[in-house]
Amino acid sequence: MLAITRVAVIGAGAAGICASRFLAARHDIFDHVVYELSESIGGTWVYTDRTGKDEHGFNIHSSMYKYLCTNFPKELMGYPDTDFNPDLPSYVSHWDVKDYLDDYAQKYDVLDHVQFSTVVTKVVPVGNTANAKWEVTVRHLQTDVEEKHVYDAVFICNGHYSVPRMPDLPGADTFTGKILHSHSYREPSVFEGQTVVCLGAGPSGTDIGLEVATVASHVVLSHNNTPFVCPLPDNLEQLPGIEQLEGDTVVFIGGARRRADVVLFCTGYEYTYPFLSSACGVVVEEKTRVTPMFKHCINIQHPSMFLIGLPTNVVPLIIFHYQVLFALAVLEGTVKLPTKDQMLAEEEAELKKRFAIGWKKSYAHKVNADLLEEYLADLAKLGAVKPLPAVKSAIYRFSLEMIFTHLMSFKTFNYELIDDKNFKLVKAK
Repeated sequence: MLAITRVAVIGAGAAGICASRFLAARHDIFDHVVYELSESIGGTWVYTDRTGKDEHGFNIHSSMYKYLCTNFPKELMGYPDTDFNPDLPSYVSHWDVKDYLDDYAQKYDVLDHVQFSTVVTKVVPVGNTANAKWEVTVRHLQTDVEEKHVYDAVFICNGHYSVPRMPDLPGADTFTGKILHSHSYREPSVFEGQTVVCLGAGPSGTDIGLEVATVASHVVLSHNNTPFVCPLPDNLEQLPGIEQLEGDTVVFIGGARRRADVVLFCTGYEYTYPFLSSACGVVVEEKTRVTPMFKHCINIQHPSMFLIGLPTNVVPLIIFHYQVLFALAVLEGTVKLPTKDQMLAEEEAELKKRFAIGWKKSYAHKVNADLLEEYLADLAKLGAVKPLPAVKSAIYRFSLEMIFTHLMSFKTFNYELIDDKNFKLVKAK
């Protein structure tokens, strides 16, 4: 009889419940516990009006805002083998996503494995590098009781959309208006009649910029990307990135100046793992690159630690699904990892490939359309699981183009899957 492998899962968001689902399905091999800081599953998809600190003094985890609808259609938002309610439109609300995650956790008996209101305070490897076990220290918030447990493997699923990345702008201390990050944005009414500069034109920057434009007197979408050439609100203009702040004025690269009441940073988030001891070997460079990582999910120094969900600019639940199955194949021994030196060399080669196309180190985990197909196919092959149907990749590429060409209206369309290769786009009624 095989020895049971004990596994700790840190976080019960979309990544953590996916890991729990597949660990539970292999209960003859794995015994696992999921540690969750809050009182419910869902992670960043758990909406709250609150900002700042929670009742335990921890920073509010969720970055959801009140009227958020997904930037990808539900045909891409779900796990590959579990569909959303077919009666929902393609672009669903965060409430719909939370319901979907609740149903997923219920369907696959995840809740039986979750210890809620439990914070992981420290993870330390014990034993030699190749076969290290993990001492995990947790504190139960309701009783303040601390415990230590030893596990054979650890899945880190704490997310990376909760600690704001705040740019250091010259003159910020002189700015007479308000500076905040999209993490603390909840709804647009507080900006009524104001001039708002949104720094960043990623998913949150464009979405929040359009939302704020419905009530603000003027909105500046400040970014260095290719400018949008599609229709935009009359009171929204695009300008380059911010050079500095001066009193009540924002100075943009190139010299343009605008008086502003608010500067809203839509500048992304930091990777942070405060519970990992230095002995774990995980380093976060410039708050944007986690290393050393094999296939963006295996700690090369200690390959029984898996960080699920590092890639950015992706369809997250699909990524979680394939990373988890690959990680379990490693634990089960059906996948033999390369040597440490080989894994380090592959990581370095991939970073150089990104540099070659002009990406910065902060894009170390960025996965665009071309890289996503290659990455998912690689994980599916290694994990010996069904690859993502071609139609999903086609929708991914097409939906990205729709965002750029129909920024104000792309969410009014629905996607209908015809077969594993084809889909059609339908204007919502």
